[in-house]
Formats: sequence, structure tokens, C-alpha cells
Amino acid sequence: MHLQSDPNQRRQPKQLRSRLMVETIVEAARQIFADHDFKTASTNLIAERAGISIGSLYQYFPNKDSLILAVQKKHHDDVLALVKGAMDRSHDLPLRDAISLIVGANLDMHLQSPRLHAAFDEWIPTQSKHVDRETFQQEMAANVMHFLSERSDVDLGDQLKPAVFVIMNMVRSVMHAAVQDCETVPDRHQIIESLTVGVLGCLTPGTSARS
Repeated sequence: MHLQSDPNQRRQPKQLRSRLMVETIVEAARQIFADHDFKTASTNLIAERAGISIGSLYQYFPNKDSLILAVQKKHHDDVLALVKGAMDRSHDLPLRDAISLIVGANLDMHLQSPRLHAAFDEWIPTQSKHVDRETFQQEMAANVMHFLSERSDVDLGDQLKPAVFVIMNMVRSVMHAAVQDCETVPDRHQIIESLTVGVLGCLTPGTSARS
């Protein structure tokens, strides 16, 4: 795929009107990328969906790559907020139920827009230096660590951090596989159940996750 030289946002909005304009453009881009694959999506389609001229769009975003970068950054923020909210709601639930709720919320978000995630997968390998995966992973790991460390039914001590590493990579792999093959993927309940058992296995080493 042809690489565009500068995928970063061109102009940083300072006034409220400009910030609202950028939010409108990014949301329009999210919708277009969710409806089309990355190659057929265009800045003209995005500008039309946002209800602005293509010139107005280019004031803030120099090319299509800069738009998907902005959408991807917002997606990271949305995933973090969604997982944190699910953790807050499940604080008093039994551990199995809490894990199922959190995993289910994350899965549902990913399955809403499989083409959007496919666009991420197509774009990210060629623009990896512009994607801040490390900060997202660190923030997600911190949220998971905090949630589990506060539970009286999880007591792993020094083993909690490596358990969280395995859990995060396991869940991420399944989520990505689900959106890449959403037409043939097993039903939602099966995915959630399998991931719940896997997560419980990481948190209860040497015991049966179903006991």
C-alpha cells in the first residue's frame, strides 16, 4: 500500500468551535471506515459524511492516514473507558460473573465494527511508528492490575503481573480473531465462556477454573 508522508494531524484545535469540528470529522471518519474497507474509503466520503467541504477537512487532516490514526487513538480511549466502566459495575460480582461481564462488553464493542478493526490491521503495520500502542497497553494493564488487586478472591502476590500479561494477550488475540472472521466465528456466548475459563485459569493456578 502506498504510504503517505505525514499521517499526523495538521492543525491542533484550540477554540471550542475547532475542537467540535475535529470531533465531527473523526466521528465521520469512524463511520466511513466502519462501512468501507480502508482502500475504498476516501477523504471525500468522510468530508461529505461530516457535512463539510474537503478543504475544511484538509485544514486539520492532511490525508486519509492521519484520519485513521485519529480514529484509532479515539478507539483506544473508548476501549479503556468501556473496560473501566465494566470493571466498576462488576466490582461486587463473583469473580466468574465479573470476568464474563468485562469480556462481554469488550467483545461487543469489537464486533460492532469489524471493518473498522480490519482497517486498523491493514494500516497499522505500515505506520507502526505513529501508533502509540505502548501507552494504551500500559494503561490497560494498570486498570486490570488495579481491578484484580482489590479483589479478595484473587491472591497471586508476585504472580499477578505475569498473569495479567497472559490475560491481556489472550483476550486481545481472541478479539482480533473475532473481528477478522466475524462471519464464521463461534457464537458470542461461546467466546465469552471460553475466555472466562481461560482468565480464571490464569488467576487460579493449579486448580480447576470451573470449580
